[in-house]
Parts: sequence; structure tokens; C-alpha cells
Amino acid sequence: MKVALVGSAPSSCRIAPYQDPAWKIYGCSPGLYGVAPRVDEWFEMHLWEPGAPWFSPEYVQWLKALPARGVKLWTGAAIGEVPGSEVYPWQEVLDEFDPNSWFATSSLFWMMARAIKAGATSIGFWGVDMAAGEEYEMQRAGIHYLTYIARARGIEVGIPSESDLFTPRFRYAVDEWTHSYRKVRARRSELEQRLREAEAQTRAASDATHFLRGAIEDLGYMHNTWADKSDYRGPRAIPPQPLPEA
Repeated sequence: MKVALVGSAPSSCRIAPYQDPAWKIYGCSPGLYGVAPRVDEWFEMHLWEPGAPWFSPEYVQWLKALPARGVKLWTGAAIGEVPGSEVYPWQEVLDEFDPNSWFATSSLFWMMARAIKAGATSIGFWGVDMAAGEEYEMQRAGIHYLTYIARARGIEVGIPSESDLFTPRFRYAVDEWTHSYRKVRARRSELEQRLREAEAQTRAASDATHFLRGAIEDLGYMHNTWADKSDYRGPRAIPPQPLPEA
């Protein structure tokens, strides 16, 4: 059995093997539901709270319709208003794969564990990069951990060329000696210096802005309070002076 685990990363979510019936499609994320033309199982493990930004009315209605369409809907807990949904057996999965709860850091972890337990012989990731930010750093570790387990059980695991999910991370200390590390460090130093200069220019411009606003306000005050409104566009006539006495 081949299982495609599909997320919402735009780099590859649209090229998953939706048209190949040999692949079962496991999906997650509000960013995917309007893109995937077919799913066999869906994982919405988050707290059920319609009206939240990530639970749009359209997404909620789509989720509610899945069981009636024969799509298994896994949830984190029982949801009375979604008949046919099933509570994911997360404790059973943790007992088998992660008893210390060190690696269960993403929906993709639960999806991959489900694929392994369901008897998958091949597992592929589409729409899954986990390429930025501290949250994704934690999520990658969970997927890498389960990949070791899958490979030890003889399960093939792979990604499309558009994904960097399995690109090696920075190897602590030893990679500091590499050409790429030193080049990136030099480039970062250059950009940080340019950023400091730009920030200094911004502060200087801000100070100048405040000064000019104050000067304009002061000028307005002078204009409104200066009592003498006479014209001074030329020299005044000198009044005749009396002749000195003889």
C-alpha cells in the first residue's frame, strides 16, 4: 500500500499523486482542502472551534461532509456535531512510537504513524517542507524520527524534488569549517552592517522629521501672534530733519 501524506506547502501540494489510485491520500490543513481533488483520510487534530481564523465556515462544512463521502476524518477528540468522525488513537500511537512524547510535534507525525500502522509499504510527502521558523524545526525532528522507524521496518519513504524535508541540517561545530558556512557568515555580517546603517539613517530621518514638524509649528505660532502686520518690502522714507540753529 502506498500512502501520500499531503500538506499545504505550495511548492508541491498540487503535484501529489491524486490521479493514481495506487496511492491513498492522507491530507491535513485548511490550506489544502480546496486544492486536493481527492483525499482518502483527513486529519484535523486541532481543537474544534468554528469561527476561528483557521476554521472558516467553508472549511467546517467541508469537514462535516467528509464521512458521508466515505472519507475517514480523524479528530483529536469527539466532536458531536460531526457524526462519523473518529477520534485518533493518539495514546496507542505514542505507546508504540513515542512513549516520552518527544517527537509528536505536528499533524504529519500522526499521519505518518497512521500510515505505518495501516501497513504502508511506501510513504511519500507532498506539500511538506517544514522549512522555516522554530515551530517547523521541532516538527521536522518528529518526521525524521518516524522515518528511521519506517526504514527499519522496510518501508520506503521519499519526497519530490520540490521539497527539502530531508535536506540535512547544519551539523553542529564541524560545519563551521566548510566553505558554505564561512561564505554565509560573511554575507550575514555584511547584511547586518548594512541593516545597522539603514537603521541609523532611519533614526536620523525620523529626528529630522520631528525637527521640521516643530519648526513648522513654531512658524505657525509666530504667524498667528506677530502683531505688526505692516509691509516691509522696501526702505521707509526718512522724515526731514530740522536745520541746526545758527
